[in-house]
This record gives sequence, C-alpha cells and structure tokens, in this order.
Amino acid sequence: MARDGFRLSMTRRGVAALLKSPETRRLIEARTQEIEQAATQAAEPDAGQFRTDLAEEARRVRGAVIGDYATSDPEESRRALLRGLEGGRT
Repeated sequence: MARDGFRLSMTRRGVAALLKSPETRRLIEARTQEIEQAATQAAEPDAGQFRTDLAEEARRVRGAVIGDYATSDPEESRRALLRGLEGGRT
C-alpha cells in the first residue's frame, strides 16, 4: 500500500550535515544581512550602526546582528534591533 507524501527521519548525522552545508551558510548569511539592513533603516536618523557577525564553527554556521553602536542608550539599541528583526521576517 502506497502512502501519500513522505516520511522525514531526522538523525543526528543528518542535522549536523545540514547545519554545516554551504547552502545553509549562504542562507544564514543572506538573512543576517537582511536583518542588519532592516535594523539600520529602523534606527533613529543618523544612527543605526549595526555589525554582522558570521562564523563557521566545528558543528554549525551561525549569524548575528550586533548592537546599535551609534547610541549609548541600550533601550534605543534594543528597540532598533527588534524593529530590524521584524523587518527581516518579511
């Protein structure tokens, strides 16, 4: 009897390979840059200095958008970064 669809079986080795694949790296890099740009646009005028950090580690690739260096107010930095994250979801 044939089933409709397919069955996905996640293994530790499969997940590890996915997290280290070049396609995953490109996807993480692109999304991280989109979020950085959105955060910069969401910041106050003449502000919004964000930095993208992309690292390949032994087990995975990770990306991060770091702080708003144009302000010393941590709440304004947090608000701008959260607005950027919202912009990166579209």
